[in-house]
Amino acid sequence: MHKYLGSLAAASALSVVLLSAALAAAVSRTDLAGKKICWSNGSVSSYGAGGKYSNTMTGEVTWAVGGGGVHIHTDRYDYMADIQKLPDGSFHATVIGAGITSTGRYCP
Repeated sequence: MHKYLGSLAAASALSVVLLSAALAAAVSRTDLAGKKICWSNGSVSSYGAGGKYSNTMTGEVTWAVGGGGVHIHTDRYDYMADIQKLPDGSFHATVIGAGITSTGRYCP
């Protein structure tokens, strides 16, 4: 009996993870404009309504949402981030081509 309960618990946990991933959606400009996100890696990103972007790691630069994700443009480099908004209101971000991932929430 315990053997089956363990398997059932593992299957239930896996289904919740897969369902959450399936319900995630790419962020829109509305999700980010005028808001701050506190990321699990310790950085804080501010997405200004006028396209200004401020981050504790990159300084003040620009941002835009496009077909490939969120484009961040700095003086030194450009990058794209695939940012997904999860059903619980949190975010999951992957910097495309760099293998960097982080989770975050709107800052209080």
